[in-house]
Amino acid sequence: MKLPSYDFEDGDFWGNEILSDLEHDASAWIYWNMILDENGGPWLVSPVHNDPDPNVEHPIVIVDRRTKKVTYTGLYYYLAHFSRFIRPGSVRIGATGGREGIRCAAFPTPGRHIVAQLLNSRSLDSRVSVECGGRTLQLVLPAGSITTASCKP
Repeated sequence: MKLPSYDFEDGDFWGNEILSDLEHDASAWIYWNMILDENGGPWLVSPVHNDPDPNVEHPIVIVDRRTKKVTYTGLYYYLAHFSRFIRPGSVRIGATGGREGIRCAAFPTPGRHIVAQLLNSRSLDSRVSVECGGRTLQLVLPAGSITTASCKP
């Protein structure tokens, strides 16, 4: 049985999934498998739904039942950026610019800040400029990363 990748790089895949869903007007994003064991389980085997055995799932947090070691996947850290900074009541606004492998989504928050989530899916660090309220913030996005920027216009 081959287990999915649980290292930090899996966060880029999930960060892009979340951004795509938000860009297509999703009002929330939920991930079902919060904590699973070292085997990607426990899992549901349902012949009605054609779930195989083993039905390995991708967790946010892995707890090794034997060693009690806790591992946080890349999805954990990416999801933390979205859930910590994009609070209930935030609505996505347009963001322009960008280039291949760089994505940005911006949200005015109830606290009257604008929060931008920036993903760099490239294998190289990338310089970007974020403009907000007449000011420009110059950032270097590390390769394969998520960065949160906030401003008060």
